[in-house]
Amino acid sequence: KEHVATRDRDARRVKAVDHAIDILETIARADRSLGVSEIARKAGLSKATTHHMLATLETRRFVMRDPDSASYRLSWALYELGSNVVRNVNLSRVARPYLDRLAAQTGESTLLGILDENSVLYLDRGEAPGGLRMSADAGRRGPLHATASGKVLLAFAADGEVTIPSDSDLSEAASGEPLAKFTRTTVTSQAALRRQLAQVRTRGYATCWQEREVGLCSIAVPLRDYTGKVVGSLTVAGPASRMNPRTYQAHLPPLRAAAHRIELHLGGARPHDHPEVH
Repeated sequence: KEHVATRDRDARRVKAVDHAIDILETIARADRSLGVSEIARKAGLSKATTHHMLATLETRRFVMRDPDSASYRLSWALYELGSNVVRNVNLSRVARPYLDRLAAQTGESTLLGILDENSVLYLDRGEAPGGLRMSADAGRRGPLHATASGKVLLAFAADGEVTIPSDSDLSEAASGEPLAKFTRTTVTSQAALRRQLAQVRTRGYATCWQEREVGLCSIAVPLRDYTGKVVGSLTVAGPASRMNPRTYQAHLPPLRAAAHRIELHLGGARPHDHPEVH
């Protein structure tokens, strides 16, 4: 049956469309304009086929031809199509089903967060039956330094996006005002926070052990868009009795798998980029 399905799927492919995409991808991979012969060679097509394809793509504004060198590069029609994809992809809408599914898988609450005005803003959440009731409802904000969601967003923030102490300000004497303390485990030293953020970037996830609320622990991973930029965080949160430094590893595979599926919709990952984790 699998062989028949593959044959049927291949039969539905249109060679001309395949060739056109091969040409576009060949030009996209180059760091300069390419001539017809070079495009044909790199795409594995005949020069005649390549010439006809390029003429059509030029008419539809997918490629541009330099009148002096007769070489081709990508044109604005592709940018317009890509912009439509970006406009039509909404992080909350994309993540909604995965929040509930992840909550059901883990038996804990899940959160979708974004970086907004030096805090984490929670856009949505998923709730598992019997899960711990949290104050982090949709629309609420949380501190960046005292939540797993916030640490992930802070760790991968672009330069200038968030106020973070400079590398030269790591000593306690020069680190400025201490960070707000919420519980006895809250990290209030900017130097200690910077060390944590470096660890987050290395291992790809952040943890929070009762640093914002007593009895509540969480782990979070970043969500990347089509540019590779981190645009959000996906978090699993639960009571310290069930989620703690000894048990949290069990939640990482489903958390990472859910994040990967969300990123596929955002254009931030391809199926072969990361192994599917169940």
